[in-house]
This record gives sequence, C-alpha cells and structure tokens, in this order.
Amino acid sequence: MIYKTLRLALWGAAAAVALARPAAAAPTFTPSRAVALSSASVQAVVPIPTGFRMYLTSGPYHVVSATSTDHSTWSFEAGIRLSTGLSTLDTSSITAVGVIKATDPTDGWLMYYVAVDTHGVYRVLSATSTDGLSWGKQAGVRLTNGGGFIGSLSPFQTSEALLRLYYVADQDGLGLSTGYRVHSASSVNGGVALSTEGVALTVNAYAVSATTITGGKTRLYYTAPLLGSTTASQILSATASDGLSFIAESGVRLSTDAAASALLGLVVVRATEPWRWRLFSDYTVNGTTQSIVSHALTVVPVIDTFTPRRTQQGQAAVSYAMTGEVFSPAPSVGFILSLTTFNATTAIRADDTAISGTLSTLNRSAGLYDVAAVNADGQSGRLDNFFEIELPPGQVTILDNLIRPLRGGVSTITVEIFEPGEVTLRLYTVEGGLVATLFQGPMPAGQTALTWNGRTPAGSVVASGVYLLSARGPKLNTVEKIVVIK
Repeated sequence: MIYKTLRLALWGAAAAVALARPAAAAPTFTPSRAVALSSASVQAVVPIPTGFRMYLTSGPYHVVSATSTDHSTWSFEAGIRLSTGLSTLDTSSITAVGVIKATDPTDGWLMYYVAVDTHGVYRVLSATSTDGLSWGKQAGVRLTNGGGFIGSLSPFQTSEALLRLYYVADQDGLGLSTGYRVHSASSVNGGVALSTEGVALTVNAYAVSATTITGGKTRLYYTAPLLGSTTASQILSATASDGLSFIAESGVRLSTDAAASALLGLVVVRATEPWRWRLFSDYTVNGTTQSIVSHALTVVPVIDTFTPRRTQQGQAAVSYAMTGEVFSPAPSVGFILSLTTFNATTAIRADDTAISGTLSTLNRSAGLYDVAAVNADGQSGRLDNFFEIELPPGQVTILDNLIRPLRGGVSTITVEIFEPGEVTLRLYTVEGGLVATLFQGPMPAGQTALTWNGRTPAGSVVASGVYLLSARGPKLNTVEKIVVIK
C-alpha cells in the first residue's frame, strides 16, 4: 500500500509540473507507475553489451547491481560488487557511488565511492573493474572535505583528457543539509588524482547527476528541498558551456509531495530512444525506511526558440529554424491560430535539439500563432503566441507621374491595401504647402484607383515643379513624387 500511495503522489505532482512548462527549453519528466527495484538506493546506470547495469547501495554496507535490457524491467545480479571490508578507511559504511568508463581500456570501469570511517570522516575512494562485476580497490584517497560531509557522486568525462567529478558536500564543514552544495573536482590522469574546483552550484542540493546536451553543454540535475523544508522533493537543473559556470534553468523537472516522500538517489541518462532522457531516483516514504527505485522519461518535446518571429502573408517559402529538446526523428512543425492550423512545408531534424525547414504563408490568415513541435508518436510541445503572420504593407503605384495639365495630362494613382481602413492621400509642394486632398475616408481592402489632373480643388493649374503625394492608411505610410510641366 505504501508503494502505491507514493507512486500516485509522484505521478500527480509531476503531471501538474509538466503542464506548467518553463519558458526556456528544459525537459520535464513523466514518471512510470512501475517500481523498478526496492530496498536499495540507485547510484549509477551504465551501458553494457547486453543492455544496462545499475549500481545501488544496499544499506550502508554493500554496493550491489541490477541489469535491464530496456531501462524499465530490472533484475538484481547475484553477489556484492563492493563491501565495507576492503580497508580500515571504509569499515563503517558506503554512502554514495559513481561509475564511469575508465580512460585506460585495460581498467574497464572506474568507480568512485564515499566511504565513512569509524570516526565519521567522509572520504572519496575508488575501485576499478574489467567486467563491472568484480571490483578492486585503488590505493589512496581521491578526495576529502576537511572532515565535512560528502555525498552523491557523478563522474563525467568532459573530454578525452579531462575527467570531472561532481559531488555534493557541505560548504561550511558543519555537516548540516542546509549547507549542501554541488562541488566539482577534475583529473587529467584518468581520475586517480582529483583537484578540487570549488562550488559549481551555489543553491542547496542533496543529489546530483551530470549529463551532456547535444551541442556540448553540461546539464546538472539536482534534488532540492522546497523553501522552508529539509526534504528533497523536487528535481531542478542548470547548464554550463564550460562545465563550471552554471546557470539555473527555470521550472521543475520533476517533483513529489514533500509530506509523502523524499527524493534520494538521482541518475539521469540517455534513454533507449536517444532523443529522450531517463531519470532514476529512489524514494523513501516519510516515517518508513522502505526505499523504492523508480524511473521517469522525457515524453513531451520542448521548444526554446523559433525564428523568424514574424513574416508576411503570401510568401511561398519562408525558411525557419527551431531549437529545443526531445525532438524525435521524423517530426512535424505546426502553427495554430484558434481553430486554424497548418503544418510547415518541410521539417528537417538535425538532431534532438534542432529542426529547420520552410513554411508557406500563402492563403494563411494574419495573426499571432502558437508554434508546435510534434514528435512521430504524436507528443507535442508549444510556444504560445510566438509566430506572427503579418499583412503585407500597402503600396501606391502612379501611372504617368510626369504630367502636362494644359495638354490634358493625368496621373493615375492606384492604392493597394490588404485590410480595410481609413486612408488619406494629400498632395504637397516640396516646401510643405498643402495643394489638395485627393482622398480622405474609408477604403476597402484591395486596389482603389484615383486620378489627379494637375489642378487645385478650385480648378487652377498648379505651377510647374515637383509635388509630393503623401499616402497614409492601414500599413500604408509612403511619399511618392509627381512632376508637373505646363
């Protein structure tokens, strides 16, 4: 019954979050109703030839593992991957684990783990494995925090030469959760020697998972409490181009009810469909020690930018570009204005973050449209009131703009506007003197023809020279020249 209550609480909260998508592109996660594993805390998920392997802590003493072919159904593997009996440094407990492919192919895998000794001192140690199952401890200590707390490890291969470890540590050495921040350390020798780099995220965070967005940015997902709470009940994110200077993204990636459960471990990896992300976390219902490993998926595409913001009606091929995330192969791009919808002519997906193509505004209504990215499975995301189709500007065409009034010469003036409205046409001398008002009043959309015979309203022929025709109306603001020769 506890499991069911937690799943439903998480589902309802996350569904509400998904409806209130943040303005910037950052995917939200839709949780699964299925429990992946129980009685363990998720620490790392890595690919293996047969699918995927998850590393978990089983209580404070052991690291165990489970495998899956689809990220959804998991089975524990026999045996213990790592235990507290390897040295006097970690005889008390193992509280956090991070696993990454080793830079040295002969090592296979590299595991960092937080070991707490019998005096309560936190240290980051490491072990290696060629098969991911049998692990051997490496000599020495990788990282300390001056006696303070360390937890939630996320190793991250920044480049072929640089490995970075993101981890949670208290910044004041007091061990209080209010002081937990995400820190980073880096290594240029395969992860053996780590140099601390300081605080990567200045916000309160309990667990962290590092990912690479297509295009090279680093995104950190982290669990955090609500204001005034000490229970991590929401997952937020931040991005950085250099892996160090992170900018928080708006909105919440996933949340649960702080009164019902707490988010503990956190791992985010590419899903089996690589344009999506899979999030693993474990939850402990308040008042119990039961931990449940569950997972969630980015289902809905999100749009960050769309260009152009506006274009004119009547264009056969307008080029556009869209950026965002969770774009599937073979997407479509649509435009919605009330009950009117149309699709882009082409939608070319460069990768899971970029779509480009052409659209036509021929015979399309003017107005401010929502822009939608629709994945092949029908899941769609929108930017509301983002793309405007404008009416073309009005224009004035003059036939015979050089006239001889005494010989019967006449200028024919054609005014073309694309929406009805008040139009005024006045003739001025180059010095600004008003000569005549040719038209003032409502004019229908389309073309309206007028004439001027080179005379004033009283019938007198104007002097030879240049005259300026001013036309004002709906999207019409132009001045044209007429030359009169007696």
